[in-house]
Amino acid sequence: MPKPVWQKVLPKCADPVRAQKYWDQLQETAAGTTLRHASEEQVRVLAALFSGSQFLSELLLVHPEWILHTLNPELLKQPRQVQGLRRDLGRQLDAAPQDHQNALTQLRLFKQKEMLRIAARDLARLGTTTEIIQELSDVADLCLDTVCKLIWQQLTQRLGSPWHQDSNGAWSATDFCALALGKLGGQELNYSSDVDLIFIYAEEGYLFPSKPKKTDQGKGMSSHQFFTRLAKEFVAEVCRLTDEGMLFRVDLRLRPEGDSGPLVRSLQSYENYYAQWGQAWERMMLIKARPIAGSSAFGAEFAEMVQSFRYPRSLNKRILDEIAGIKDRIEAEVVRTGELERNVKLGRGGIREVEFIVQTSQVMHAGKNPFLQGHQTLPVLQNLKRYKLFSRDDAQDLTEAYCFLRDIEHRLQMENNLQTHTIPTDRKSRERLAALMGFELLKDFEQRLQQHTGMVRSIYERVLKPESEPVKQSLPRDLESHADEWKTLLAARSFRDVDQAFKLTDMFVNGPGYVHVSARTVDLALELMPQFLSLCPVKSGQTSPFPAPPVDKVLSDPDRVLARLDSFIQAYGTRAMLYETWTHNPSLFDLLVLLFDRSEFL
Repeated sequence: MPKPVWQKVLPKCADPVRAQKYWDQLQETAAGTTLRHASEEQVRVLAALFSGSQFLSELLLVHPEWILHTLNPELLKQPRQVQGLRRDLGRQLDAAPQDHQNALTQLRLFKQKEMLRIAARDLARLGTTTEIIQELSDVADLCLDTVCKLIWQQLTQRLGSPWHQDSNGAWSATDFCALALGKLGGQELNYSSDVDLIFIYAEEGYLFPSKPKKTDQGKGMSSHQFFTRLAKEFVAEVCRLTDEGMLFRVDLRLRPEGDSGPLVRSLQSYENYYAQWGQAWERMMLIKARPIAGSSAFGAEFAEMVQSFRYPRSLNKRILDEIAGIKDRIEAEVVRTGELERNVKLGRGGIREVEFIVQTSQVMHAGKNPFLQGHQTLPVLQNLKRYKLFSRDDAQDLTEAYCFLRDIEHRLQMENNLQTHTIPTDRKSRERLAALMGFELLKDFEQRLQQHTGMVRSIYERVLKPESEPVKQSLPRDLESHADEWKTLLAARSFRDVDQAFKLTDMFVNGPGYVHVSARTVDLALELMPQFLSLCPVKSGQTSPFPAPPVDKVLSDPDRVLARLDSFIQAYGTRAMLYETWTHNPSLFDLLVLLFDRSEFL
């Protein structure tokens, strides 16, 4: 008599003992009849799921009815499309009692069922890495958008809708959008990731129960108050832990000013912030920005607004040092001792380094080549290869390493639904991980892992840490503590009123005192000052660390030029953007300085 199918299949899976345990338990549920008639492929899918995730195996015991359709091997062969997901969720919501809390309960069940389906495809090797991360992201998009709509509906029915006045005094509805950053923004989500979000609304205004007339005056709750409340209730609902689980953890720390900044901002507020204080890490962060809830058209308007910031047409190569510094701080501060070689996300040669390689290349080149713009790592990597910024071998190696490391990350996280990226130290757990990755021997798995991480690290070092340029003459950063040194330098460059010149120099570097100037802007100012001082004539009998200016570029009156430069900066307003422009275009800065010297009228 031939053996039952399950007796042939279960011993071949990654964890036969565990698979047998859950198979036996599932036999005792309403799914018992289905299991007795299961095909070999059905058993293989279930065995892979049992081997790879205790959390999802326990979930299946609670919902054995999901086996018939959710874990149908024929349906698992292809990824689900967004339209199908939205249609199924709509049917599930329509079939349930129509109330706010029940809708949210059904949404959580929908998310759990889809996570089970995606994990089964993943563990049974019926889907590619890129398909899996796309499906996880699609489910998250749909869940977050649905929560946003439910909260919006509840609040507007109770409080009214936000409106703002245009330049002609007419009232218009105020748009709102939640934008995803990080892995969700890149449509590269994993099984237990935080979702990084920022919230944005169009204009300041007020709430009205219906569309106001042109003569109506705004009063009561402001738009900012309403959208802050919307965001708070949205986050609370998404993070709420219930019997049906939690939708997602939400991380809001990537917003301007982090935890100390407002939860929501207007479009104008975001524009002002990034123009004045935007830093290198925020350029990289915004590459992933993507609207996922609210008005997608308004989200596109935000993307257009930050386009020149995240993809500058020219950029000082010093940004490589800044980005490398970010990664070095992550290694030093975030990765715990002893985990640097085992953390597949943040460790050496890990997922984050692949992302840094690609995003750094985008920051450096995508402003001039729009085909390099995009929020997904692997498609952008292929375009970097196509435009000869990466060799075919490097692009292929990075792609394979990224997929291999993401597969490890997924298997680590789906085991107990924990946000972990670290390979365990005990041998039994590592052997099970190796088997889930398709390796018969642990040593072969670890050798392949070392090959991938070593290769990623090598390319990372080449891209982000090229050979340093010769160190330029630097100026004392703290002007107040080095006032005498600065004044001696100014006197040597022919400034007559040294005290006033020092005051204006301090304002050039640190701002007028009543506004915050970012550390990045101070660095740019200190980079520009030697260029300015090199145009000032050296006073007879004095020495200066900067070369004497060419005859045709000598300033006739450095005091007057510095005063006019200060006036121009005050009038221009966005100091950070202005300094970025001058640093990237030194000849433009020279031209402006000479203009201030040559013509009072101009």
